[in-house]
Amino acid sequence: MMGKRFRKSILVLVCLFSIQAWAQEREVTGEVFDTDGIPLPGVNVFVENTSTGTVTNFDGQFSLSIPDDNSIVLVFSSLGFQEQKITVEDQTNFSITMQTDTEGLDEVVVVGYGSQKRSNVTSAISTVDAEVLDSRPITDVARGLQGASPGVTITAPTGQIGQNPTIRLRGNVGTLSPGGGGAQPLILVDNVEVSSLQSINPQDIEDISVLKDAASTSIYGARAAWGVILITTKNGRRSQAPTVNYSNNISWSTPTNTPTVAPAAEGAEMAFAAVRRRIPSLDAFGLVNMFLDDTAIERMRDWETNYGGQDLGPEMVEGRDFEIRDGRLFFYRPWNPEEMFVKEWAPQQKHDVSVSGGSEKTNYYVGLGYLEQGGVYKTNPDEFERYNLNLSVNTSITDWMDVRAKVLYTNTRTTEPFAFGSATYDAWYYTTRWPAYYPYGTYEGNPFRSHINEVTQANMNENNRALTRINLGTTINPIENLAINFDYTHDGVDRHEHQVGGSVSAYNFWATGPNLVYEPYTSPAYDRVVYNSSWSRRNTAKAFATYDLNIADDHDFEVTVGGDAEEFELWAQTSQRRDLLNPEQGELDLATGDQFVGGDREHWTTLGAFARINYSYKDKYLLNLNGRYDGSSRLSADEKWAFFPSMSAGWIVTQEDFMDSLKPTLSFFKIRGSYGSVGNQNALISNIYRTMSSYNSGWLIDGENQLATGTPGALPADLTWETVTTLDLGFDARFFKDKLGASFSWYERTISDMHSAGVTLPSSFGTSAPIRNFGEIQTRGWELEVDFNHTFDNGLSINAKGNLTDFTEKVTKFANTTEGINSYYEGKELGEIWGYETDRFFTEDDFDSDGNLVDGIPSQEIFETNGWFEYGPGDIKYKDLNGDGVVDFGSRTVGDSGDMKRIGNSTPRYQYGLQLGANWKGFDFNMFMQGVGKRDFWANGPVFIPGYRYGEAWYEHQLDYWTPENPNAYYPRPNDQGQSNNAMNFLPQSKYLLDMSYLRMKNITLGYTIPTSLTEKFEVERFRLYVSGENLFEFTGAQIPVDPEVDYTTAGLNDTSTFGRVYPFRRSFSIGVQVTL
Repeated sequence: MMGKRFRKSILVLVCLFSIQAWAQEREVTGEVFDTDGIPLPGVNVFVENTSTGTVTNFDGQFSLSIPDDNSIVLVFSSLGFQEQKITVEDQTNFSITMQTDTEGLDEVVVVGYGSQKRSNVTSAISTVDAEVLDSRPITDVARGLQGASPGVTITAPTGQIGQNPTIRLRGNVGTLSPGGGGAQPLILVDNVEVSSLQSINPQDIEDISVLKDAASTSIYGARAAWGVILITTKNGRRSQAPTVNYSNNISWSTPTNTPTVAPAAEGAEMAFAAVRRRIPSLDAFGLVNMFLDDTAIERMRDWETNYGGQDLGPEMVEGRDFEIRDGRLFFYRPWNPEEMFVKEWAPQQKHDVSVSGGSEKTNYYVGLGYLEQGGVYKTNPDEFERYNLNLSVNTSITDWMDVRAKVLYTNTRTTEPFAFGSATYDAWYYTTRWPAYYPYGTYEGNPFRSHINEVTQANMNENNRALTRINLGTTINPIENLAINFDYTHDGVDRHEHQVGGSVSAYNFWATGPNLVYEPYTSPAYDRVVYNSSWSRRNTAKAFATYDLNIADDHDFEVTVGGDAEEFELWAQTSQRRDLLNPEQGELDLATGDQFVGGDREHWTTLGAFARINYSYKDKYLLNLNGRYDGSSRLSADEKWAFFPSMSAGWIVTQEDFMDSLKPTLSFFKIRGSYGSVGNQNALISNIYRTMSSYNSGWLIDGENQLATGTPGALPADLTWETVTTLDLGFDARFFKDKLGASFSWYERTISDMHSAGVTLPSSFGTSAPIRNFGEIQTRGWELEVDFNHTFDNGLSINAKGNLTDFTEKVTKFANTTEGINSYYEGKELGEIWGYETDRFFTEDDFDSDGNLVDGIPSQEIFETNGWFEYGPGDIKYKDLNGDGVVDFGSRTVGDSGDMKRIGNSTPRYQYGLQLGANWKGFDFNMFMQGVGKRDFWANGPVFIPGYRYGEAWYEHQLDYWTPENPNAYYPRPNDQGQSNNAMNFLPQSKYLLDMSYLRMKNITLGYTIPTSLTEKFEVERFRLYVSGENLFEFTGAQIPVDPEVDYTTAGLNDTSTFGRVYPFRRSFSIGVQVTL
C-alpha cells in the first residue's frame, strides 16, 4: 500500500516537473542566408550538446522550441559553410548569415572537368573565396585577386582605366621563346577561355580555383602550360523561391604617389648647375625656345615674393609673368600642371541586379550589371563603361538527362581624348615633363602650346568591345554512377575603335619663339579619321564521361575520359583618311585626303584527348593519373602531336590509427606530391611558315613609292613543343577541429626544348639561323597558406587568411659561350641587375691641388669618356671590389666583370596577402593587405635620375643634392647626365637602386545588416549598408615618389625615360547597399 502511494507521488511530481519544464520553454524563430543574402534551405539548427533541433525550410526560415535559458547555445551547420554558434541571451528572432567554408575538408573543389572533395585533392590547387571581390570598388576580377592566392602575380604598370593587368602564375618570365606566353595562365570562365577579365562582372562569380601543377592542368592540354585560373559563374539553386538581389557601389578615387615638379627658381638653379659643368661659361640656354639665365632665376624669385599664393587666374601678363629680352622668350610665373590637368576626385558607380531560384527540376540565374568609371582628366575626361548580362538555365528533362544553357554578353566602351602624339609620349608623360615656369596659362585669351590645351581641344576617341558567348550542354546518366557530358561554346569578340583628329591652335613658341602668333600647329597627319576593327570567333567543343566505382567499400575509383577541340579565327582591319572636311563629323567619306588601309588574319586549332583516374583506398591513400594527347596547328607539320603524362599521390596520415593520440589538436594531415609535363604550343607564325613582310622601297615610279618584300629566312624543319615539367611536393593540415589550417607547396618547374636561337652560322649563310628546340629554364619556388576561423558563444565570428610565396627563375641550359652579364647564359638568375657598390661622395681630401686623385683612391677614369666630365667633390665614388686600384667593368662577362657584381633582382620576391574579418550582431568588418617583400629596379628617365635631361623638369625629391654646404645630401652634385642611366654618377649602383617592396592596404570594408525583424515589414529579406576603401595607404621602400607597383607600359618600353610619368594609380572610397527581396 505504501509502495503504491509512493509510486503515485513520484508520478505526480514527474508530471508537475514536466508541466513546469514545458512552461519554461520558449520559441525562437529566424532566417538563414548566405553571404549574397539568398535564403538557405536545409541548414541544421540545434541546441548544442542535445538532440533538440530542426532544419530551415524552402525560404531559409526555422522555428524551434528551446529551454527558457539565456545561456543556451544554438548551432547552425550546413555542408560548404562554416559552423556558427550563437548564445540566445534574451533574443527570440535571429538573422544568420552563413560564411562560406572555403577550407573545409568536405568542401567540393572545382578541378579540370569535374570536382573533388578538398580532403582528396592531391595536386597543387588553391581556391579563392568570391567574397574577396565583394563590396569593393574594383572594376575587374584580376585586380580583386591580387594577393588573394599564393603563386599568382598580378601587376599593372599604370592605373589606366579599362585596361587589363598582367596575370602570371608561378613565375615571371616562363620561357625565353618569342611568343612563349610569359608564365601567363589560361583563364577559363565556365571551362572556356576569355581573352579579357574586364568582360566578367565580379558579382556573377560563384567560385575560383587556381590550378598550378602539371597534374591539375595537363587535362587542359597545350593551352594550360602555365597553369589555369578556373572561374565558375552563378547558376542558382534548385528548390529555392525566386530571390532578387540588388547591390550598388558609389565611389570616388584620387591619385596615389606622383612626382612633383620642383619650384621654378630651385629647379632652374639645378639645371644651370648641371649644364655649367659641361659649359662653364654658359650664360643662358634654351629649350623649345624657352630660355633661362641668371636674371630669369632672380625674376622667378621676385615673382614668388610679390605674387605667390595669389589667385591671378590663367591670363598671363607680359612684364610680370614673362618677357622678351634680347630676342628671347623668358617665363617667370610658376604653374602646377597636375592641379590644372588632374581631378582631385574622380567618380565611379556600379549597379548589379540578379534574379535566381529554381524548382525541383530547374534552376536559373539572371544577372545584369552596369559600371561607369570616370577618369582623372579635368577637361575632356576619359571614361570607361561596361554592361553585363549573364543568363543561366539548367533543367532535368528526365531522371537521366539534364540540359543547360548559358548566355554571357558584355559590352565595354572607353572614351578618351585624341592623342596628338604617340602612345609613348602621351599626356601623362607631358604632365610633369617641363619645369614649373612652363607657360600653361593664356595670353590675350589664347593658350600657349601645352598638352593641357591639346587635350582640351581634342575630339574624343571611342573604343567599343563586345563579347557574346553562348553555351549549350547536356549531362546524361545512362546508368548509375556514369555521367556523360557534352558542351559546345561559341563566342565572338568584336572591337571597334573610332578616332577623329583635327588640329590644335595655340601660341606655338616652340617654333616661333618670341613671335607669338595664335595659329594651328599640329601636323597635317593628325587631321584624320581612323577606324580600327577586329572580329574574333572561338568555337569550343568538349565531351567527357566520368564513371564512379566503389569496390568492397574500401576502393573508390573515378575514371574520366574525354576530348576537346578548339578553333579560333580573327580578322582585323584599319582604315584611315586624312583632310577632314569638318573635325566634328569624322567619317571616311567626309574626308578628302590620302587613304591608308591595313589588316590581319589569324586562324589556329587545337585537338586533344585525355584520360584521368582517381583512386582512393579507405580515404587514406590517394592516387591520380592523367594523360593527354595533344595536337596544335601552330607547330611544324611533322611535329604537331605529342603525349603529356602526369600523376599525383597523397597520404592522409591522420587516417592512420597511430595518429589518434594527436586528435583533436591535429585533426587532419595530408602529404601530397605530383609530377608531370604539359606542352607549350605558343610560337610565332614566322618561325614555322615562310613569311615575306612588305615595306616601301623608296623608289618612286609615276610618283608612287613602290612596294618591296623582304626575303624569307631559314625555317626549322622540326620545331616542336616546348615541354613544361613540374615536380610539386606539399602538405595540407588542419588543427583544433579544423579551426586552423595550413597548406604548403614546394615546386620545381623546368621548361625544356625551349624555342631559342639557333647555332652560330657564317655570314655567308645569308640569313639568321632558324629557331630550334634548345635550352632550359628552371623555376623553383614555394607557397604557404594559413587560415583561421572561430565563432565565440556571444556570436562574434572572426576569420583570418594569409599567404606567402616566393620563386626564382634560372637559365640551366643555353647556347652562349661568351656569358656576357647582360645576355642569357647558363646559371643566370632571371631579373638579375649588375652594377657597382656605392662607396660615398668624393670629397676635397680625395684630390691634390692639381685635381688629381691622391694615392690610395681608386681611379674611375674609365667612365670619363665624353671629353668634359671628370669626377670631383660631390660626385659618386664606387667601391674597388677587387682591390686593383681601378674601378672598371672588365670584359663585362661573368668571369671577368671587374668591380661589377649582382646588386639586385627585379623579380618580385616574397609576395604576400593577409585577410582579416569579423561578424557580430549584424556588423561585419573585413581588411585585406597585400605586398611584395623584395623587388629591385634600376629605372631610367628624369624622375629617377636628376639631370637626365637638364633643361626639362627637376623634381622636389631631387632638391637634396650635394653642395659644399650640404655634404651629406642624398643626391650627387647636379650634372648633365646626357639622357643615360649608365654613365658618370648614375652607373647602375647599390645606393640608387630602387627598393620597390611595399605593403599596401588593399581594402577595408565595414558593413551593417539591418535586423530581419525590421526589414521583413517591408518584404525585404536582407538590407546591408557598407563603406569601403581601396588602396588606402602603403608602406614602401621606394626612394622616389612613384607608386611601388609602377612599371613600363608596352608603349613606354619604346623610351624607358617615361618611367614614373604614367596614368596614376588611385585610392578609392565608396559607399553601397546590398538588398535581397
